[in-house]
Amino acid sequence: MRSGLGISAFNLMWSAWDSFSGMNIAATSDMNTIRRKTVAAVLGLLVIAGPATAGNEHPIQSHQSIRDAAQRHALNEAQKLPSRAEVSVGDLDSRLRLTACDQPLDTYDSPNGLNGGRGVVGVRCKGSKPWKIYVPVRIALMESVVVSRRAIVRGQELSADDLMLSEVDVSAVHKAYFTRIEDVVGMRSKRSVTSGKLLHAGVLQQAKWIKRGSQVEIVAVGDGLDVRMRGKAMADGSRGDRIKVKNLNSGRIITGTVAGAGVVHVLN
Repeated sequence: MRSGLGISAFNLMWSAWDSFSGMNIAATSDMNTIRRKTVAAVLGLLVIAGPATAGNEHPIQSHQSIRDAAQRHALNEAQKLPSRAEVSVGDLDSRLRLTACDQPLDTYDSPNGLNGGRGVVGVRCKGSKPWKIYVPVRIALMESVVVSRRAIVRGQELSADDLMLSEVDVSAVHKAYFTRIEDVVGMRSKRSVTSGKLLHAGVLQQAKWIKRGSQVEIVAVGDGLDVRMRGKAMADGSRGDRIKVKNLNSGRIITGTVAGAGVVHVLN
């Protein structure tokens, strides 16, 4: 759409052009000079007038400014979490057109808060034309955890060579996981696992180092002196378990801690 001034300027230019075309001017060079000056003057009017814009449209708030506000809020909240956090912000619907806010954007948590994983951040305008919107965000919680170095078969007892540490997003892990390789050595896999997979309590189980009725070595530890004797396990036991054992020499039943395959430590 052109302004009224623009239309008048166009009419003026063509009227002037027709007038000069009808004049009897002897010197062609003079006529060309007059034409050039007239056209230049009219074009100047057009530039000053400029194209008209629709006066009833409001400026639109950019999607990027909304996403940036949500990201800043999520990053601030992520600093309160125990793990290193990485924040990503989802896209907004391309059809969304919100009036540009005449105040700085305000942000707030959703009712469920931000604790890692997927969530939303509220962004709102408190200006003369208020609005609010929820922006999807994702907070990845990165930790160095034990993963499989290579493929593991079901029932396999794990050694240090089967394991490695890797930084993994644990925001969606709902079972206990391990941050030290030595805590996993000696455990067995409940199912087959491909390489690079996080190993958690749902995948692993403690290997039974002692079976009920089997002979064990009882080691009495204390005062810098270890006393070893034969015993019989009264229950199954994995590493760290407290089980009862029978001293085959004295017949006494005592409680000790499973320290290795077939070995039970008792305090002297």
